[in-house]
Amino acid sequence: MVAVTIYPVMAGVGVMAGFMSGLFGIGGGIIVTPLLVLAYPMLAGHKLPIEVVTGLSSAQGFFSSLVSFALHRARFEPDWRVIRSFAVPMAVANFFASIHADAFNENFILFVFGLLGLLSLLVTYLFRRPVALLCDHQAWSLPLTGVVLGVLCGLVGQGGGFIYLPVLVSLFGLPIKQAISTSALIGIIGASGALLGRVGTATDFLGYTGELVAGIVLGGFLGAGLSHRLDARHLKQALNAFVLLCSLQLMARLLV
Repeated sequence: MVAVTIYPVMAGVGVMAGFMSGLFGIGGGIIVTPLLVLAYPMLAGHKLPIEVVTGLSSAQGFFSSLVSFALHRARFEPDWRVIRSFAVPMAVANFFASIHADAFNENFILFVFGLLGLLSLLVTYLFRRPVALLCDHQAWSLPLTGVVLGVLCGLVGQGGGFIYLPVLVSLFGLPIKQAISTSALIGIIGASGALLGRVGTATDFLGYTGELVAGIVLGGFLGAGLSHRLDARHLKQALNAFVLLCSLQLMARLLV
């Protein structure tokens, strides 16, 4: 009889990621990757290989977004134009980038992850109004932005919600409630590219995904319940604070 290994720490990571996904409509990768790299070794007593971290991050992004979209779909209508023009190019770029992620070392992957956090921070706090050039030429600006973010997110196994949600809200002017539902569906499409790419090149992370997904489902219900109770102003303030804290943490990680 084959012994079954249970990973309770991974379930806890899933709860935290699922809560953020349910609250903001993002995959939660900006929470999961630092937890897996920094906190998991201290709690579980062993370090996870970087290919396992990126694989788990891609799985978490897909399932968190799936749960989030299911919980938000009845309340908030997604912007289907953004889905077609932004999400599909991003998913394709994410898929091809994730296939080649193994060619880069851990320091480079963490650098790209930190760069995404910095970009998220800059977009959130420097752009108080939508960018007219991007909004007036969405036929090219949405696909191009999707491809660039898809490549960067694919390298680190991310759906990319922590960067494209601020981009949609701050640069393209989507209302926060609609952006959350749209972001969740983008996460499903985008993270599926990263997940398929990781499954095709490395499968060691699959043994941890059961506990991770169970935690995501529980956390998603808790986060979505809070999101539905907050008004748009408070929800945007919470998103800004979340992006700030996570981006600063990523920058500190790069400097250590």
